[in-house]
Amino acid sequence: MQILLLVSTKDAVATTVLSKRWRFIWTMMPRLEYKDDKKSKQSIWLFLDQSLQLHKAPVLHSLCIKLGSQCPVDVEVGKWVAKAVDRFVRKLKFKLLWSADPISLPKSLYTCETLVKLKISDKVLTDFPSSPACLPSLKKLNLINVVYKDDASLIRFLSSCSVIEKLRVEREGNDNIKNFNVIVPSLHDLTYTDYNDIYSYVGNSVRFLVIDTPAVKYIHLTNCSKQYCLIKNMPCLDRAYISVHTYADDKLPRSLSSVLFLELDLADEMVAFSISCDHIF
Repeated sequence: MQILLLVSTKDAVATTVLSKRWRFIWTMMPRLEYKDDKKSKQSIWLFLDQSLQLHKAPVLHSLCIKLGSQCPVDVEVGKWVAKAVDRFVRKLKFKLLWSADPISLPKSLYTCETLVKLKISDKVLTDFPSSPACLPSLKKLNLINVVYKDDASLIRFLSSCSVIEKLRVEREGNDNIKNFNVIVPSLHDLTYTDYNDIYSYVGNSVRFLVIDTPAVKYIHLTNCSKQYCLIKNMPCLDRAYISVHTYADDKLPRSLSSVLFLELDLADEMVAFSISCDHIF
């Protein structure tokens, strides 16, 4: 088994031809990884689907799925995530770059008691259920260019993560959240990046970023779009990197009063704003 964990999942499955002794060893592997090759015109989805049907390990430590534009749009990709949840998955990475609309992941994902690390990327619709749901073991969450159902769904998602310590968010122009609220009492590490062009928003399209994380120790904020940034007090903050090319209220300098290591990259209007507020970083 240790030998198989050193090679790719595809190579591990190929060992079935070696002998009868090797035929079923791979089916008990606790870690599986499936990635589309950018140079290939054929998606790995069919191999993924067939191998998961044969996989028998009672506990799946980690599952990584990265599907490119080659993946057919009629494939039921959510069933693979559901199977991982049924196998008490601890680490899940799911990236989808197909040409179809974003998909909703199975509701069972949002009640997975064993999940510790979750990374979802691109053509994924985060539709957190309104019914009671909880991710009691989740400590690390990455939301990379996903689409959100609405503001309330995002709030429910983060509030359900009672022990989360590390959050990474990357946003482009494909999500529909106007008010992005990061209200997470347990959070220690926050990375937030908005890649939207400052000139792509006009009028009522301005977005808001609200950060309320009293336990946070490290924050990396890159906020390049036309976006209001509202930050509440962070008394435990040790290190911060702030790149703000937008608007902020006077709580930003005050929130950084306890920081030990600080790196700033501010637009000219932000520097003038901070001085006018009579605050010193």
